Amino acid sequence: MNTLILAQGALWIVVLLTTTVALLLLKQVKNLYRKIAPLGALAPVQPTTTKLELRHLKTLDGQDVTIGGQRPNGRKQLLLFVSGTCPISQKMTSVSQNFCQRENLDLLFVGDDTPQAQQEAVHSLGIKSHQMVNTATVGRQLGVDRVPFAVLLAPDGTVESRGLVNNREHLESLLSVAETGHSSIQSFLDAHPHALSSS
Repeated sequence: MNTLILAQGALWIVVLLTTTVALLLLKQVKNLYRKIAPLGALAPVQPTTTKLELRHLKTLDGQDVTIGGQRPNGRKQLLLFVSGTCPISQKMTSVSQNFCQRENLDLLFVGDDTPQAQQEAVHSLGIKSHQMVNTATVGRQLGVDRVPFAVLLAPDGTVESRGLVNNREHLESLLSVAETGHSSIQSFLDAHPHALSSS
Protein backbone atom coordinates (compact mmCIF):
# COMPACT_ATOMS: atom_id res chain seq x y z
CA MET A 1 0.00 0.00 0.00
CA ASN A 2 2.81 2.39 0.93
CA THR A 3 4.53 1.60 -2.40
CA LEU A 4 1.35 2.49 -4.31
CA ILE A 5 1.03 5.80 -2.46
CA LEU A 6 4.68 6.65 -3.13
CA ALA A 7 4.32 5.78 -6.82
CA GLN A 8 1.17 7.92 -7.04
CA GLY A 9 2.95 10.81 -5.33
CA ALA A 10 5.95 10.54 -7.63
CA LEU A 11 3.65 10.51 -10.65
CA TRP A 12 1.93 13.72 -9.49
CA ILE A 13 5.29 15.38 -8.95
CA VAL A 14 6.33 14.48 -12.53
CA VAL A 15 3.03 15.84 -13.89
CA LEU A 16 3.43 19.11 -11.97
CA LEU A 17 7.03 19.51 -13.11
CA THR A 18 6.07 18.83 -16.74
CA THR A 19 3.23 21.36 -16.54
CA THR A 20 5.52 23.98 -15.03
CA VAL A 21 8.13 23.50 -17.77
CA ALA A 22 5.45 23.67 -20.48
CA LEU A 23 4.06 26.93 -19.06
CA LEU A 24 7.55 28.45 -18.87
CA LEU A 25 8.23 27.49 -22.49
CA LEU A 26 4.87 28.95 -23.56
CA LYS A 27 5.74 32.20 -21.80
CA GLN A 28 9.09 32.39 -23.61
CA VAL A 29 7.45 31.72 -27.00
CA LYS A 30 4.88 34.47 -26.33
CA ASN A 31 7.65 36.90 -25.41
CA LEU A 32 9.55 36.08 -28.59
CA TYR A 33 6.39 36.44 -30.70
CA ARG A 34 5.67 39.86 -29.19
CA LYS A 35 9.21 40.96 -30.02
CA ILE A 36 9.47 39.92 -33.66
CA ALA A 37 6.00 39.17 -35.02
CA PRO A 38 3.95 39.96 -36.90
CA LEU A 39 6.50 41.75 -39.05
CA GLY A 40 7.15 41.93 -42.75
CA ALA A 41 8.79 38.99 -44.44
CA LEU A 42 12.54 38.89 -45.04
CA ALA A 43 13.64 41.40 -47.71
CA PRO A 44 17.39 41.02 -48.39
CA VAL A 45 17.71 43.51 -51.29
CA GLN A 46 16.63 47.15 -51.12
CA PRO A 47 14.28 48.37 -53.87
CA THR A 48 15.20 51.27 -56.14
CA THR A 49 11.81 52.89 -55.56
CA THR A 50 9.24 53.23 -52.79
CA LYS A 51 6.41 53.97 -55.20
CA LEU A 52 5.63 52.11 -58.40
CA GLU A 53 4.35 54.32 -61.18
CA LEU A 54 1.51 53.11 -63.39
CA ARG A 55 2.59 50.45 -65.87
CA HIS A 56 0.49 48.91 -68.61
CA LEU A 57 1.44 45.29 -69.23
CA LYS A 58 0.05 42.25 -71.02
CA THR A 59 -0.86 39.03 -69.27
CA LEU A 60 0.33 35.74 -70.74
CA ASP A 61 -2.91 35.43 -72.68
CA GLY A 62 -2.65 38.97 -74.08
CA GLN A 63 -5.05 40.84 -71.79
CA ASP A 64 -4.26 44.37 -70.64
CA VAL A 65 -3.37 44.77 -66.97
CA THR A 66 -1.95 47.58 -64.83
CA ILE A 67 0.67 47.49 -62.09
CA GLY A 68 1.19 50.36 -59.67
CA GLY A 69 -0.18 53.86 -59.97
CA GLN A 70 -3.57 54.95 -58.69
CA ARG A 71 -5.99 52.04 -58.76
CA PRO A 72 -9.53 52.99 -59.85
CA ASN A 73 -11.12 50.41 -57.54
CA GLY A 74 -9.24 51.74 -54.50
CA ARG A 75 -7.93 48.30 -53.57
CA LYS A 76 -4.42 47.26 -52.63
CA GLN A 77 -2.52 45.09 -55.08
CA LEU A 78 -0.34 42.11 -54.19
CA LEU A 79 2.38 41.21 -56.66
CA LEU A 80 3.66 37.67 -56.18
CA PHE A 81 6.89 36.90 -58.03
CA VAL A 82 7.03 33.19 -58.78
CA SER A 83 8.81 30.57 -60.88
CA GLY A 84 7.45 27.38 -62.38
CA THR A 85 10.53 25.47 -61.26
CA CYS A 86 10.24 26.55 -57.61
CA PRO A 87 8.31 24.08 -55.40
CA ILE A 88 7.57 26.77 -52.80
CA SER A 89 6.10 28.97 -55.54
CA GLN A 90 3.79 26.11 -56.44
CA LYS A 91 2.59 25.94 -52.83
CA MET A 92 2.21 29.71 -52.48
CA THR A 93 0.07 30.24 -55.58
CA SER A 94 -2.97 28.55 -54.06
CA VAL A 95 -2.26 30.02 -50.60
CA SER A 96 -2.00 33.55 -52.01
CA GLN A 97 -5.19 33.25 -54.04
CA ASN A 98 -7.16 32.24 -50.98
CA PHE A 99 -5.44 34.93 -48.90
CA CYS A 100 -6.12 37.75 -51.38
CA GLN A 101 -9.75 36.76 -51.77
CA ARG A 102 -10.19 36.86 -48.00
CA GLU A 103 -8.34 40.17 -47.57
CA ASN A 104 -9.94 41.83 -50.63
CA LEU A 105 -6.62 42.35 -52.46
CA ASP A 106 -5.96 42.36 -56.20
CA LEU A 107 -3.48 39.58 -56.95
CA LEU A 108 -1.12 39.42 -59.91
CA PHE A 109 1.57 36.80 -60.46
CA VAL A 110 4.82 38.05 -61.96
CA GLY A 111 7.51 36.00 -63.67
CA ASP A 112 10.78 36.65 -65.45
CA ASP A 113 11.61 34.00 -68.04
CA THR A 114 11.17 33.10 -71.69
CA PRO A 115 7.58 33.07 -73.01
CA GLN A 116 7.72 29.30 -73.45
CA ALA A 117 8.96 28.76 -69.90
CA GLN A 118 6.20 31.01 -68.57
CA GLN A 119 3.52 29.05 -70.40
CA GLU A 120 4.89 25.89 -68.79
CA ALA A 121 4.98 27.70 -65.44
CA VAL A 122 1.28 28.49 -65.66
CA HIS A 123 0.51 24.78 -65.86
CA SER A 124 2.92 23.72 -63.11
CA LEU A 125 1.76 26.52 -60.79
CA GLY A 126 -1.91 25.78 -61.36
CA ILE A 127 -2.89 29.34 -62.35
CA LYS A 128 -4.57 30.93 -65.37
CA SER A 129 -2.72 32.83 -68.11
CA HIS A 130 -4.68 36.01 -67.36
CA GLN A 131 -3.34 36.00 -63.79
CA MET A 132 0.33 36.32 -64.76
CA VAL A 133 2.63 38.80 -66.49
CA ASN A 134 6.17 38.28 -67.69
CA THR A 135 8.50 41.21 -66.97
CA ALA A 136 12.04 41.64 -65.68
CA THR A 137 12.03 45.39 -65.05
CA VAL A 138 9.39 45.45 -62.31
CA GLY A 139 11.22 42.82 -60.27
CA ARG A 140 14.53 44.68 -60.52
CA GLN A 141 12.87 47.95 -59.56
CA LEU A 142 11.28 46.37 -56.48
CA GLY A 143 14.44 44.57 -55.35
CA VAL A 144 13.26 41.04 -56.11
CA ASP A 145 16.18 38.62 -56.20
CA ARG A 146 14.53 35.35 -55.11
CA VAL A 147 11.11 33.72 -55.32
CA PRO A 148 8.45 33.48 -54.07
CA PHE A 149 8.60 37.18 -53.28
CA ALA A 150 5.57 39.36 -52.50
CA VAL A 151 5.15 43.12 -52.81
CA LEU A 152 2.08 44.81 -51.33
CA LEU A 153 1.17 48.05 -53.10
CA ALA A 154 -1.14 50.69 -51.65
CA PRO A 155 -4.00 51.93 -53.87
CA ASP A 156 -1.72 54.76 -55.05
CA GLY A 157 1.18 52.46 -55.97
CA THR A 158 3.25 53.06 -52.82
CA VAL A 159 5.19 49.99 -51.66
CA GLU A 160 3.68 49.21 -48.25
CA SER A 161 5.66 46.04 -47.55
CA ARG A 162 7.68 43.41 -49.35
CA GLY A 163 9.64 40.24 -48.76
CA LEU A 164 10.15 36.53 -49.29
CA VAL A 165 7.01 34.55 -48.51
CA ASN A 166 7.10 30.84 -47.74
CA ASN A 167 3.77 30.48 -45.93
CA ARG A 168 0.48 32.19 -45.11
CA GLU A 169 1.95 33.80 -41.99
CA HIS A 170 4.47 35.67 -44.13
CA LEU A 171 1.64 36.98 -46.30
CA GLU A 172 -0.34 38.04 -43.24
CA SER A 173 2.70 39.83 -41.83
CA LEU A 174 2.76 42.08 -44.90
CA LEU A 175 -0.56 43.55 -43.78
CA SER A 176 0.71 44.44 -40.30
CA VAL A 177 2.91 47.29 -41.50
CA ALA A 178 0.28 49.91 -40.70
CA GLU A 179 0.17 48.68 -37.10
CA THR A 180 3.90 48.18 -36.50
CA GLY A 181 5.38 50.83 -38.77
CA HIS A 182 8.03 48.33 -39.94
CA SER A 183 7.96 46.97 -43.47
CA SER A 184 10.46 44.17 -42.82
CA ILE A 185 12.20 42.21 -40.09
CA GLN A 186 15.35 44.19 -40.85
CA SER A 187 13.51 47.47 -40.26
CA PHE A 188 12.28 46.26 -36.88
CA LEU A 189 15.70 44.98 -35.80
CA ASP A 190 17.37 48.22 -36.89
CA ALA A 191 14.96 50.13 -34.64
CA HIS A 192 15.24 47.57 -31.81
CA PRO A 193 18.77 46.12 -31.93
CA HIS A 194 18.34 44.20 -28.66
CA ALA A 195 14.97 42.66 -29.58
CA LEU A 196 16.37 39.14 -29.82
CA SER A 197 18.48 39.32 -26.68
CA SER A 198 17.60 37.07 -23.77
CA SER A 199 16.87 39.99 -21.41
